[in-house]
Amino acid sequence: MSHTLTLELPEPVYQPLAQAAARSGQTLEQWALDRLQKHALSSDQRKAALERLLRHAGAADLGHPTGADSANIDADLAKEYGSGHEAKE
Repeated sequence: MSHTLTLELPEPVYQPLAQAAARSGQTLEQWALDRLQKHALSSDQRKAALERLLRHAGAADLGHPTGADSANIDADLAKEYGSGHEAKE
């Protein structure tokens, strides 16, 4: 099955795409189709990519907790408000 997709592109978007297609010796339509096919992911591919990404979740350690601890947030705000950032004349 095949479908037609019509896009209206502003000139600053169109020109670099048209130039890339010309450099590759393809029409802009074929060049765009090739790129879309190359980068389109199936449901299984998206799931695998998300799993790879989530393996890195929590990998950074800032050396201190960064949660929604209200006591620490209040202490940080109080420290900043009392730090002498008042406007000077």
